[in-house]
Amino acid sequence: MTKLTRRSALGATLALALGCAGMCAPAAMAQEGYPDKPITMLVGYGAGGQTDLVARAAARAMSAQLGQPINVVNKPGVGGAVAARELGQAAPDGYTILFNSNALINLAPFLMQNAYFSPDEFDYAGMITAFQLALAAPKDAPFDDIAGYVEWAGKNPGSSFAALAPEARLYINEIMKKTGIKVNIVPVQSGSEVINTLLGGQVMLAYSGGIHYRYPDQIKTIAPTTTFRHPSAPEVPTIEEQGFPLGMDTRTTVILPKGTPQAIIDKLSAALEACRTDPDFKKITDSADIPIQYFDAAAARQEMESSTAKNKAIMQAAGVIAK
Repeated sequence: MTKLTRRSALGATLALALGCAGMCAPAAMAQEGYPDKPITMLVGYGAGGQTDLVARAAARAMSAQLGQPINVVNKPGVGGAVAARELGQAAPDGYTILFNSNALINLAPFLMQNAYFSPDEFDYAGMITAFQLALAAPKDAPFDDIAGYVEWAGKNPGSSFAALAPEARLYINEIMKKTGIKVNIVPVQSGSEVINTLLGGQVMLAYSGGIHYRYPDQIKTIAPTTTFRHPSAPEVPTIEEQGFPLGMDTRTTVILPKGTPQAIIDKLSAALEACRTDPDFKKITDSADIPIQYFDAAAARQEMESSTAKNKAIMQAAGVIAK
């Protein structure tokens, strides 16, 4: 009886091993041959915007590396949340990917009720460009930094600030809280409206997503709101260098369904890296003053996790969310 039991157990173990090998082999072969059909790249914003333009340029460059078409599909809504939800329902096989600002994950959950994603809900193939987010002013404004602006605003109570996004209000509110100045916040709906309010003299300071760099003779950067100095204005100290610990970075990221095999992640990451030297990709980014800052898959995950923690701490210190 004991011998029979042992033989049965051995046979069952062998059968299980062979069964696993049979099931695992097709999966391994699928990864080996990836990609063998077109890839869908979701973009969480409408066609024609900065992220969409970069996504389409990246899709072309990555397609050339992978040998398969990458079809861009716009799924705008809630800063990319609509597209992210669709991505979360896709198979983790590398054939549905999302090209989006990482603010969807590292910032929006603290500012928007309908955005609630966390870094560990997804995998990442990498990051490719950074947004040159900043506080900007008319070229002839009588100040060149935050200290100068505070001094000017103190002598000119009731001046206006253009706020394009919820984080814009955070910046000006924290500056007002720390310095005691009083500023009117003017809501705007687009980058072009930011430019129009600055050039039209309706506001003396605005939060810009980087579009102001297209007007170097008319608009100047007062403080990058990122943790790094901007390639387009390397001489201007960041908001943190100017005494306000509020630097938050936003980067375009290739986001994947959780559970995507590492071999597929690595292939997509290598294809994304090729954008750095792709002439057409560089032409698009250079024309829009968008810096290329590539992070591989591992660095992208680390950046997503660390930036989310940093942004959460900023929001807690500002009283936006509870500690």
